[in-house]
Amino acid sequence: MTLQTATTSPCQRSRVANRPATLPGLDGRSAEARRFREMVTALTDQLGGALGEAETLQVRAAASLQLHAEDLSARSLRGEAIDSEQLTRAANGAIRAMAALRARLPAKGGQGEGRAYLAAKRAAASPQAVAA
Repeated sequence: MTLQTATTSPCQRSRVANRPATLPGLDGRSAEARRFREMVTALTDQLGGALGEAETLQVRAAASLQLHAEDLSARSLRGEAIDSEQLTRAANGAIRAMAALRARLPAKGGQGEGRAYLAAKRAAASPQAVAA
């Protein structure tokens, strides 16, 4: 038995579901909203385009964390007093979120050749290869 799900029309979905590169409650004209939109678009393109809901949420979270870390860094560079622990946590969160996305990237064409090369080197260096 296969489970069929009904598709929801764009008119019945939330604004965020229809435009995942936007933030709820913002009109999208601020510099931060533009930067967020650029990051979401770039990350989505790197992951191959059409993403599922889980991937979209992960991209939005990574972009939001990166935006927060960039904002704290800019404030620090302007000489404003910021909590260094907060900056460290934001930067580490952004790095972890980006690493999780990087793990989802499709393999590049040249990586298979590199793996084959390393496997051949390991086989040549193994004791059985030396004895033969």
